[in-house]
Parts: sequence; C-alpha cells; structure tokens
Amino acid sequence: MNIWIATALAAMISLSAHAATKVTPRVERVTFDKGVEAVEFNQSIQGPLTAQYRVSAKAGQILTVDLKPSNASAYFNITAKGADYALFNGSIMGNHFMGPLPVDGQYTVQVYLMRNAARRNEVANYNLSLNLSPADATYSNRPFDQTLELQGIRFHVATEGIIDNRVLRISPQGLETDNSDITRPLMGNIVRAEVADLDRDGSPEIYVFARSPGRGLPGELVAYSANRKKSLSEIYLPPVSEDAKAAEGYQGEDEFAVVENALVRRFPVYESADAGAGRTGKMRQIQYRLVPWEAGWVLRGGEVMEY
Repeated sequence: MNIWIATALAAMISLSAHAATKVTPRVERVTFDKGVEAVEFNQSIQGPLTAQYRVSAKAGQILTVDLKPSNASAYFNITAKGADYALFNGSIMGNHFMGPLPVDGQYTVQVYLMRNAARRNEVANYNLSLNLSPADATYSNRPFDQTLELQGIRFHVATEGIIDNRVLRISPQGLETDNSDITRPLMGNIVRAEVADLDRDGSPEIYVFARSPGRGLPGELVAYSANRKKSLSEIYLPPVSEDAKAAEGYQGEDEFAVVENALVRRFPVYESADAGAGRTGKMRQIQYRLVPWEAGWVLRGGEVMEY
C-alpha cells in the first residue's frame, strides 16, 4: 500500500484527523428557501476554530460543495450524522465535491485549518457555496464556458447546442503543430474541467468531467494530452467493468477529480448490480495513473479503496 493510500485511509478513519477539536466549533444550520438550491457563505476561521454547516437531505440528492479559501491550509470534510467515517476529506481530495448522498439524514460540512496552520493561529477567509439538487434534477443545464492554462498551453472548453444534442468543444492555443478544435457529443452535463500534468512530462492534459443525473448512468470523462506541446491525443479511460472486483455493486453515478498526480474516480456502492438493489452507504474510489499506450495514452487503474 503506497503512502498516498495509507494517508487517505488514516484520514478517513478519523472524522477530524487534521482539524483541531478542542475549541467549540461555530455551527450553522443551512436552509434552502423555496425554489432556491444554492447558498453561499463568506466567513473566516482562525487557529483551531472550525465551522460546521449542517444540511438535511434525502438519499440520492446531489450535493455540491465548493470552498475558495485565502489560506492554502484550509479544507472541508463532509460527514453523515452517526457515521464513523468521512464521506469526503478535502485534505486528500481537494476543495470541490459533487455527488449523490447515500442515506437520508443530516450532513455536516466542516471547514477547518490543517493542524500545523491551526497551531500557528493562522486565519483563513473563505467563500463556501453549497448546492442541494433533487435526485432527478438536471443540475447543470447552463452552457459551460471556461478557459484553463498550464505550462504555456491554453484550453477553451465550452458546450454548444441544446440539452438533447449537446456538443463539447475544446479549443487549444499554444501548441506547436496543431491547434485545431476538438468536438465531442455529450451524453451528460459538464461538471467541471481541470488541467494537470499527471505524468510530469512537462506537457499538460485537459480533463473534462460530465455526469447524467440518475441511477445506472455512468459519469463521462473526456481527456486529451498535449504531446510534447505539439498536438492533442485522446486519453482512454477503461470502463469499471474491466475490473470485476471494482465493479461489484457499481451502478454509475461516478464523479472524478484530479488529486496530486492521479485521477480519482468515486461512486456509491450498491448491494449488487441489479436494478432494484439498495445502497450500502459506502463509497468506492479508484486511483488512476496516466501512462503511454499503443494509440496514445491510457489511465491505468491502481489502488481501489472503500469507505
């Protein structure tokens, strides 16, 4: 077991492994007005003080949490009431979460400073946004339009067309040989896009994550690598079904994130692959590394963990 996975497991066993707990947290109950699915908070924490935002939700609802802190040592965790593990640990997985909730009940989004920063009594100002959508909601119907840049290469990522005939367009700039647009049909809605250099070769990759709401629908990943900053080659992600053990209880609802030098895929675990199976209340995570392949690049699955 590598250091990254060992660290993740240790963090998830303890609900507040990195947060100071001796100071009473600031607690706020989050309510959503009728017809409003999103709320924002612009607040701050200092030292060992943590802030807890409590949300009541139903199983299957889509929770989206984004944290924008002024201090790089600030993160958030998500826990379900009564659970002995964290549904999400920001110090391992970053400051964005979007996914279906496994059970009915109260969920706590805890904003905190890592232990060393807390001991130095540092301050973190932050913007926290929470969105709670119905389980069957089409939660991102608005056009997506974002420009990302890394290592001198720019990617303009945008959607075109209507919901039933939506197209993803990736427009690169700065490549030495070919800056042609790439278009791909989309089954779902774009959640977000990220640039990274997972193989550390000095040339970036663009990762676009999309999802269709509903049980049994897999998440989509559209990804391309800039080959020595000359042109783009597609990155292949094997389906979960290629790994029989990882596929046990898999019914889609994937979410993706770039974490350190890996791509992480997370999804809720069902009792079986049968349509009527219930949720186990657990999440499964697969870690992928980017490696060369015969026709370009492939994300090769590695460690699989469940929590």
